[in-house]
Amino acid sequence: MLPSVLSGDRLPARLRDLPEPPPILYVRGELPRGPSVAIVGTRRPTADGARFARALARDLARAGVAVLSGGALGIDAAAHRGALSAGGCTVVFGPAGFLEPYPAEHERLFASILRQGGAYASLVPDECPATRGAFFARNECLVALAHVVIVVQAGLRSGARNAAAAARRLGRPLLCVPSAPWIPEGQGCLAELRSGALPCERVKDALDALEAAGQRPVRVPAKARRSRRRRSSAAQAALPFHSEADPEHDAQRVLDAVRRGIGHVDALVGELGLPVARIQQAILTHRLHGVLVADPAGRLVPGNTSD
Repeated sequence: MLPSVLSGDRLPARLRDLPEPPPILYVRGELPRGPSVAIVGTRRPTADGARFARALARDLARAGVAVLSGGALGIDAAAHRGALSAGGCTVVFGPAGFLEPYPAEHERLFASILRQGGAYASLVPDECPATRGAFFARNECLVALAHVVIVVQAGLRSGARNAAAAARRLGRPLLCVPSAPWIPEGQGCLAELRSGALPCERVKDALDALEAAGQRPVRVPAKARRSRRRRSSAAQAALPFHSEADPEHDAQRVLDAVRRGIGHVDALVGELGLPVARIQQAILTHRLHGVLVADPAGRLVPGNTSD
């Protein structure tokens, strides 16, 4: 499965709510079009916290809601696995490219998500590892894509609270799971509840928040969920192999396509049938020599050279 490279007006509309929408989004699979809930939390949850996250995601998926999370250890992974267990749709918004999974031990989990019809999104190409500054940008985009954000467990200083702050800035409904005051893993949730977040004690709280936001999920029958898994697996099995790389030939094909008016990376992938990494390498070569430039809308166009 090749990634789609989205930019400009091809970015998901909800990302345009960000003060500075990302210039490019890399997506494997298909982002959900219906109601979606982001479930986030600590990487070191209590056993009860992880069970709650998994059950919440499972019940949301059964109700036809897509579950979004960041693919991290702990609450994120529990949420993804809960949605998978119900045959539902779940999306990873990762801090790294798909071929450099973070954390590395979730490589199989991410592959399972794609096989079941979910998606993997990131702000960087496939080969880019996670960097320290990638997590905050990832959190903002994850929250922007969601219709509702739920924090299951979080410490007072945590990435999940960063996501909660982004939800407040963007006006996304924010729910937090109440915690006993003596549990460190829940102190951040208690702080968010004191700051105005709504409590989430059961799946109905999340569904009510979605309905208040104008989103009404349509329950997906179990038979349809199983059928979607089979179609997704068959589609991946049918992916063609690509020819050996020939950088000069690739560069010429990309240049010819841009001269025909094909100015976006994802459109070039569809037109030429080349892996996105090869197309990006050809574009980089041309841009370094001024052969291709980006116009004000972000489209590739021929530069002012004699090439």
